[in-house]
Amino acid sequence: MQAWLKSVTDAISLKNDFVLMTVIDTKGSTPCINGDKIVVASDQSIFGSIGGGNLEFKALAFAADLLSLDKNNVHLEKFPLGASLGQCCGGYVKVMFESFLHSNSSINNNSWINVVSELFDQNEDFVIATIVNNNSEYEDNKLVYSVNNNNHLINEKGISSVVALSAKELLTKTGSPTVIQYTNNSNSVIEICLEKNTPTKVQSLAVFGAGHISRALMPILTDLPVNIYWIDDRVEQFNKYQGDTSKINIICDDFLNGLIDLPDDIYCLVITYSHQIDYEICEKIISKNKFSYLGMIGSAIKGKKFRDRFINKGYQQEVVDKFTCPIGEKQRFLKSPTSIAVTIAMDLINFIEDKRQSEII
Repeated sequence: MQAWLKSVTDAISLKNDFVLMTVIDTKGSTPCINGDKIVVASDQSIFGSIGGGNLEFKALAFAADLLSLDKNNVHLEKFPLGASLGQCCGGYVKVMFESFLHSNSSINNNSWINVVSELFDQNEDFVIATIVNNNSEYEDNKLVYSVNNNNHLINEKGISSVVALSAKELLTKTGSPTVIQYTNNSNSVIEICLEKNTPTKVQSLAVFGAGHISRALMPILTDLPVNIYWIDDRVEQFNKYQGDTSKINIICDDFLNGLIDLPDDIYCLVITYSHQIDYEICEKIISKNKFSYLGMIGSAIKGKKFRDRFINKGYQQEVVDKFTCPIGEKQRFLKSPTSIAVTIAMDLINFIEDKRQSEII
């Protein structure tokens, strides 16, 4: 389940009112991108960000005002990033605010949320359509559209057919969200926001080694969209970790045994206590060539020696080029486990982001 959707379902299960904010348009130099979300609930819990600063402060204040009203609302608000907002970025950010009150029947029905959750689980692209200026004319203001599912929640066939046509076209493009207009039977102009959603693939990540640097790294990694496998042959090192392990698959076994059942297309971080073990792990990963990223802590000399050995053993250059060493070396002054862990995480995050951008293009 996507993180923002989990925040929504958590708010519903706790019977909290909440506001879902979605960035639907940006121009100029902005701290956020289209599709960024915040979920803010009446119990003061907040998920997500649209870039922080005064922009986010103003957006959260607007959300609080919506929660003070006695009915659900959908509202578009444009925030110029200029002097009036205390920012100098230029351009603007347009945000759609949707408030959901627990006392309202539509949130208790929440059929669109169930449909969205199912589509995310099925790893299927889809479009959420939201009537912006509803004014209670329609009982529901949502329609969820995918190639294999057209879930009509808006009680007017005209709107549903227009949305389906626009959503079908949007599914073939990368641009999202977008706002369309529809003139209904009462001759009123209805604004409808269409947002394409592409499920984020949860990538697998294997961390070899449970020493002090890996233990400093874990709290960062557990906040990323990755499925973590943590491997070491020393149970006492795992016992030293005081953080939450609910999102970590701990494998206390011989390192090479721990490699056997790992999924394909995996990210790998090698941070063990032995150069020989490091080499055996890396060679095994390279020989299988079913990995996306292979990073190892160590010196540039160590990395070069490993690459030379791989080439001398006959491994293809293009496969060896996927091996990165050193990682975590950008900090040359601060050498604490935490500072090294942060730079290792940044190397990985930059790789993930570069890969995501290349897939979009």
